[in-house]
Amino acid sequence: MIRRTSNCGIVLGIAVAVVLAVSIAVYSQQPSSSASKPAVKADVSQVHSIVLPQYPAEIASGPNVDAYRKDCLLCHTARYVSMQPRFPKTVWQNEVKKMVDAYGAPISEADQALIVEYLVAVKGTSPPDTVSAPPK
Repeated sequence: MIRRTSNCGIVLGIAVAVVLAVSIAVYSQQPSSSASKPAVKADVSQVHSIVLPQYPAEIASGPNVDAYRKDCLLCHTARYVSMQPRFPKTVWQNEVKKMVDAYGAPISEADQALIVEYLVAVKGTSPPDTVSAPPK
């Protein structure tokens, strides 16, 4: 019994090689985009400038504001606290503790207590003692 060998794989390989060679030849004959475009000179008379509004960073005065400035403004902007909602003391305590524990803020325990006092004074709120039912 004579076994016939298929030339399909060889023909396919040759076809791929020819397509690849033609693609490379066509691509190499096209001029590059940087060589074909002339350099563009900037027209300085068409340059416009804008002035953005500047809002002064106001730090609310309160007890222990110096501790807040010393320890918190290392990472936060002066406006950061003013953008926060009002929180009860326990939330502020957790926030300051998170800055130390999770983010490595170099704040002593004594300064943490002073900062919490400041935050409660400027952005604190007392938690409600009782939750009233909605009116019927």
